[in-house]
Amino acid sequence: MNAKTQISPLWRFIFWKDDVILRSISILRSFISFLNPHLFSIRMRMNKRPKEGVDQDLFIVLNGPSIKNQDLTILKDKTTMFVNRGFLHENYQLLQPKYHVFIDSKMKTGVWPTSWINDIWTMSPETIIILPIDWYDNPRFTEFRDKENIHWIRNTLPFDSLGVAGACFSFALDQCFKTVYFTGFDANGPAYEMLEQSESHFYGSDAELSGRNSLQFALSLYMHARHLRDWYRMGDYVKKFQTAFFNFTDGGMIDSFPRINISSIQ
Repeated sequence: MNAKTQISPLWRFIFWKDDVILRSISILRSFISFLNPHLFSIRMRMNKRPKEGVDQDLFIVLNGPSIKNQDLTILKDKTTMFVNRGFLHENYQLLQPKYHVFIDSKMKTGVWPTSWINDIWTMSPETIIILPIDWYDNPRFTEFRDKENIHWIRNTLPFDSLGVAGACFSFALDQCFKTVYFTGFDANGPAYEMLEQSESHFYGSDAELSGRNSLQFALSLYMHARHLRDWYRMGDYVKKFQTAFFNFTDGGMIDSFPRINISSIQ
């Protein structure tokens, strides 16, 4: 019996209901963004860029604690992509990532400083910073608007709970990468966050998430359930594309993609 048949019709209906509601909200937001003539011109500018991934492999490094146990130096001279606080990794400067992704609203609202972008360029001057196109008109990003090594993206996936990893996958598909390998996708962060003595990321825990009450954890766990649900769907969705995806995370909960060991990467 597969995993799908183990879910009762009632819960499948609840999943479907939430899918429809969240997708409808996402479509409405995309439509509003589409009507913005300024953002339309930025989309056209991004679309004119050559596809960067044709016949290329991409190695995505996410921030799960599991990467503390992996030797990422094996990725030197490969096309790598880091996310969020990934620039804190001890091998970041060695690897000189091709891409770094920020989509978390904490940067848009000022919880995370935009100075992180300049910190990244100090360590890795050629890194392309990937930001949501909806942030383009935000005054916090004025100094970055017309820089060549900023790529403004919109999420083209039909899923709405995939977080920064989803943005990485969306970019990889849009840029036509041949093969995508990803690690650090432990997918168990909320569990670690509820155990305050545990570390939810390779660098520890996010200080801005401390002190949450039970209702806030309930929301976090709900969104995490949505996250896992959408990754299950994502595993089927990517089969429609020529891009192949492989998970080389050391452990973790994601079981919807083929797994390989980091030692098999040439």
